[in-house]
Amino acid sequence: MRWDGRIASRTVLVMIDLSDGTVSLSQPDEFTRFSVRVEGSVRVEGSAPLEGSAPLEGSAPVEGGGDLARVVQESGLGRLAADGEHVVVDPAALRSLAGPAADERWDDGFAGMCAYAAAKGWVEPDGGVLAHIELVQGAG
Repeated sequence: MRWDGRIASRTVLVMIDLSDGTVSLSQPDEFTRFSVRVEGSVRVEGSAPLEGSAPLEGSAPVEGGGDLARVVQESGLGRLAADGEHVVVDPAALRSLAGPAADERWDDGFAGMCAYAAAKGWVEPDGGVLAHIELVQGAG
């Protein structure tokens, strides 16, 4: 892969664009890494709250965008972890984002990734999987 100032890896990658509040999944069949890539400017505290939300399917726009915690929660993806460096991803939301790629083979790969994450302590008691946040250069 070529380096263009962004992430240059094959990974299950949840992509969040804060400029328009969309959530999507890139490379749903690669289970060796798991992260959330954030693009766009993160809104600072005191910004206007988001109005409304959207169901999670493929790319889920959240009206207003900008606030990472709100986009994560209102899109149905999960929640921002207390450390602010991870997103706790709901496995059902990830499966929904995978769309047609989420077949039996996908389920097996995802189960293996979750088992590995659990062994490392990266799964919350509610089943949410921790994904580290990667900011694209120029974001934030």
